Amino acid sequence: MKKYTLIILSLCLLVLTSQAQETILKYADLSIRPSGAYDGYESKDGILYKIGDKITLGVPSKDNFFSYIYEVVFLDQYDLGAERGGQQAEIKRIDYTGDKSVGYQAVLTCKGEVLSTYKVQIEKAIATGEIESSILSSDAALAELKKAKDKLDLELITQEEYDKIKAELSKFIK
Repeated sequence: MKKYTLIILSLCLLVLTSQAQETILKYADLSIRPSGAYDGYESKDGILYKIGDKITLGVPSKDNFFSYIYEVVFLDQYDLGAERGGQQAEIKRIDYTGDKSVGYQAVLTCKGEVLSTYKVQIEKAIATGEIESSILSSDAALAELKKAKDKLDLELITQEEYDKIKAELSKFIK
């Protein structure tokens, strides 16, 4: 009897853990005080960042230093220099910071160099290009579409291929 009870309890535990839902912090939720631990963050532009994902550092927004990404070594905080641009960093934790008077913002903690971590104020980093976004800007999408048109004119791609590219890129062009 004990053997069957143990098997049933194990199966129940397996079902409960397999149905555990991811907790996603959304940009829209930052208007109120969010709470809890998060497995992911959905940004203002709809990109989902999850623990374990990698982000790519873009270009610094001020005087060859990143304004919204900084490095933490033990308890000390340091400016991150331009030489880190293009580097990938793995997301280890998703939090928020702020208070009711100034508002809340999402902060990603990423694995940095050897003994350091990077703290990323994600929305500001995306807006300034300090984080490379997977969503094309209007200008980048237009440039890609012009390249596709040139390929069509040179008969390197078919009209069907061009139409497919155009349909995909048009949603980014404002």
